[in-house]
Amino acid sequence: MKIVHVVEPFATGVNTFIHELVFGMPGHEHIIVHGERDDNRELEQIKLEYNEKATFIKWQNAQREINLRLDYKAYFELKKILKQIDFDILHLHSSKAGIIGRYIGLTCGFKKIIYTPNAASFLRTDISPKKQRAYQLIEQLANKFHSKIISSSRSEFNAYKGLGIKSKIIQNGVTISREEKKKPLIKNTFNIVICGKITIQKNPAFFNRIAKFFENDDNVSFTWIGDGELRHLLTSKNITITGWCSKKEVFEHLEESDIYLSSSSWEGLPLASIEALAFGLPLVMNRCFGNTDLVTPNVNGFLFDSKEQAIEYIEHLKDNKEKYDLLSNTSLKMYRRHYDNYRCALEYEQLYIAISRIPVKKKKLKTVNG
Repeated sequence: MKIVHVVEPFATGVNTFIHELVFGMPGHEHIIVHGERDDNRELEQIKLEYNEKATFIKWQNAQREINLRLDYKAYFELKKILKQIDFDILHLHSSKAGIIGRYIGLTCGFKKIIYTPNAASFLRTDISPKKQRAYQLIEQLANKFHSKIISSSRSEFNAYKGLGIKSKIIQNGVTISREEKKKPLIKNTFNIVICGKITIQKNPAFFNRIAKFFENDDNVSFTWIGDGELRHLLTSKNITITGWCSKKEVFEHLEESDIYLSSSSWEGLPLASIEALAFGLPLVMNRCFGNTDLVTPNVNGFLFDSKEQAIEYIEHLKDNKEKYDLLSNTSLKMYRRHYDNYRCALEYEQLYIAISRIPVKKKKLKTVNG
């Protein structure tokens, strides 16, 4: 089976998600049509991690925000690309690809389309209510085009349901082969980590306020794995910014950490947090879409609504080894039970197969330039 993945922000969590599908379905051919953002990891480094298991095609005019001129060009560019590929399944990732790709499906007669938002744009909290409503209307309009929407979490599923849009839940997962976590017997520093692009979605100013409280405590350190345009907001002297890392380096940082702290304002089902579960890290997370799906309070972590609550939970886990060990062990069990990618990839493969068997009358397409 030949699957075409279309994605605008080919980096961070979306890249991890597509990478997991490619490696979780080695018996199929994967083509990745992608955009590129200047402030993300180097594209050539990302490609190397696929070990030639996927073919890449650049979507030159793809960009995040609504821009009628560029979106018009992106539409015709993507349409031309897709018409040159004989594929079985079109899998659209993220909101921009989801909107443009589904409209191309309507105009070209493509019926076997899957759309995975992984944090739908109308859930963003960094935009005005007016713009949120505009994104909601766009989703409702695009839903009239033929496609299967896959929500990555119960929160995202309920958000779509609230708009009168049907979706199916397939929870994200990651594949991590490793031995039981082995921490040093003598460890003087309590390490708190987050992984992701330093953007408004991840709320680095909030993360910084939490870290600032511990600034004079030499026994507590904070690490931000990643980089981004808002790194200047991370001013507390106890925060280390690693810059962009390979997946191997990310895992090395998680291995050395004690708590995964998420300050995010909204999520789909964050893959970086699932990776943290696999390393037995208790999750201390801001209460928002996506985060709430990963935390059972007082079982594998805590959800907080304020800086004060976050600090309280960090101090509680730092000073209570018995409680920490309990939550750490539960995190690892939850990963194995619910978020191992072999389950996620299998569910997507079954969906691909089911959709590919749907009989569809294909339109004869004329060759179009542009």
